Amino acid sequence: MTTPRDGSYIWVTWISGLMAADRHCEWSAWFRAHFKDYQKTPSDFDLAAWKAAHGEMVRTRAAELRAEGYDVFVEDQNKFSLKGRAATLGGVADLVALRDREGLVVDCKSGQRRDSDAFQVLTYMLVLPLTHASCKGVSLAGEVQYRDGRLPIAAEKLDGQMRGLIRATIERVGGPEPLPRVPSVSECRFCDITAADCPERIDEAQRVEVVDTDLF
Repeated sequence: MTTPRDGSYIWVTWISGLMAADRHCEWSAWFRAHFKDYQKTPSDFDLAAWKAAHGEMVRTRAAELRAEGYDVFVEDQNKFSLKGRAATLGGVADLVALRDREGLVVDCKSGQRRDSDAFQVLTYMLVLPLTHASCKGVSLAGEVQYRDGRLPIAAEKLDGQMRGLIRATIERVGGPEPLPRVPSVSECRFCDITAADCPERIDEAQRVEVVDTDLF
């Protein structure tokens, strides 16, 4: 049963796609931030297979970093819940590696590359010095680990403009006013909010394609 939250709560992955413009439906993030226990669409996603593949990537990269002399913190050791004026922001960085007052925040992705991956790591880079005792006063760089390579993210990428974008997105999604719905087949198919809460949801069966026309 859909229940209002006591206060706005945002998981980092709900907003990384908006910042990267991989997603455009701000309402879906706003709804999740303000409501819980809602009915979800059925999914054929193989969670067990994903967890196994992801876990192996995390273990492999952690072992490599330890061999390079890093102290490595894994998954739940990096979990945070940071309460701000607009919302509480939650997330889990896969790996935090520290050496000589410098650090590396790593997120492992077993699927295809997305621009939102970098924004997810940049948000971790912003938050972890505030929530992770070992990251206080440490210069953090980032990395997205893919199956076919790595995307390095320099510490300088987290500049004033990026910090402002992250904060503004959190404030907008965590705000009291509902944000615009932008329904589309491509986004709705990966959204777990049903038509019971989003009457504008578009299902694959509703897609209309022009197969013949005299227009051109």
